[in-house]
Amino acid sequence: MPAPVTLQQLADKLGLSRAAVSFALRNQPGVSDEVRNRVRALADQLGYRPNALVAAHMAHIRAGRPPRYRATIGFVLFWRPDKSDTLHQLYSAGLKDRARELGYRVEEFVLDRELNAVRLARILRSRGITGVVIGPLVSPGPLPDFAWDSLATAAIGYSVREPEVHRACFDHFGGMGTVLGQLTRRGYRRPGLVLPTDDDERIMHVSIARFLAWQHLESAARPVPPLLAPEIRPELLAAWVKKHKPDVVISPRHAVRGWLESAGLSVPGEIGFVTPCWLPSHADCSGIDQNPHLLGSAAAELLVTQLQRNEHGLPAEPQLTLLQGRWVEGKTLRPAPAPKAGPSPAAAPADYGRMRA
Repeated sequence: MPAPVTLQQLADKLGLSRAAVSFALRNQPGVSDEVRNRVRALADQLGYRPNALVAAHMAHIRAGRPPRYRATIGFVLFWRPDKSDTLHQLYSAGLKDRARELGYRVEEFVLDRELNAVRLARILRSRGITGVVIGPLVSPGPLPDFAWDSLATAAIGYSVREPEVHRACFDHFGGMGTVLGQLTRRGYRRPGLVLPTDDDERIMHVSIARFLAWQHLESAARPVPPLLAPEIRPELLAAWVKKHKPDVVISPRHAVRGWLESAGLSVPGEIGFVTPCWLPSHADCSGIDQNPHLLGSAAAELLVTQLQRNEHGLPAEPQLTLLQGRWVEGKTLRPAPAPKAGPSPAAAPADYGRMRA
């Protein structure tokens, strides 16, 4: 077996320093595109592979140092968030925290009447920003006028329909499955889903798809038809509850809980409430924490990976990173039954061995 190609051999053949070759292979700043392309071409030709042990050791050394500033990345928004916009605060905090750990600073830009996509592209070029994270759109749809060719991009959520970019999303399908599993454990038989149509479209109908699949394939009870409407109003909700009599309501809109109580229904005494979009501002609700801070962090990693590889323009194979949520017990559902007593973890291997024997 031939000896592995070393960094020094690459450097000697190219007439470069070993440090320059290392920087080029790791997409570090300060190396021209011409040199980077030469190094990569020779590395591919000779079959160079980094030494995993050395790479791990250097990563350990670098982990103890404060991150060095590399560049600024953009966070593109489509409305001006205020202090009450909890989701934006968590997305932004996760994005900025992870970017800072990787050596990047984040600057926010709001696309509106004062700043359109063409002007934003000029601003990004003038400031040397070559990568942006696209925040959720107010209404799902395309972004045809964006400067895709010159940028590395990643999106949070499903709302950017076109073009296809790398994106970090909450696993809405799995999250609804977790909610329905929790309801089943607690004895609820007739859950009803209350969902504004814009919320449903924003997540590409994934949540309602899991709910309907459960109703028709896993539940033995008569199904409650979902309340799907452009605007969920208190009187519409009250009429739906009176007609279909769900024993628990699932909704991403926290106002629904208050409307149930305003209609004279005690929660969770007479009817349960659970949300697939739990927020710290409604800490006593039962539901799924979608980990928006972690979604922002994952979007930062998707973007920085492209920048480190010097990849710009729309990806040939867009990646979808799905993140699971966290169940929050809350106080708006009846308690789950205590788990049945069973063999202790220490005794389990011995029992299993006797059964096998």
